[in-house]
Amino acid sequence: MKFTLNTGRTIWQGQAIESGKDLKMYVDAAAICQMNVEQMEKMGVKEGENIKVVSDFGDVIVKVVMAKEELPEGMLYIPMGPWANRVIRPNTDSTATPSFKNVPVDITPTEELVLDMPTLMKGYGKISNY
Repeated sequence: MKFTLNTGRTIWQGQAIESGKDLKMYVDAAAICQMNVEQMEKMGVKEGENIKVVSDFGDVIVKVVMAKEELPEGMLYIPMGPWANRVIRPNTDSTATPSFKNVPVDITPTEELVLDMPTLMKGYGKISNY
């Protein structure tokens, strides 16, 4: 199912990042996708189930959570962080900041697991000491 993804900071993601990126608290705060309940019903997913988010730039597995605030029709929200970074547009257009907004994505329910931080980062090829 096609959606538009936006990312940004959340209070919980900010609090969790200060506690430690390798903690379950951070995964629970950042490896999520907020979705309107109507969209969840249309897709046949329930809160806490896993979905695969695919863009032209990559893919990632995250948990579905009910949006805290109503999102516009067809829009999803993933907090900024390494899970969102897997699917956002990396080109910075000379601003030194990637495009965190209005990313076309395709969403499917999945049985695949949400990766913890060390495993996710190994997929980026940026760490080798785990």
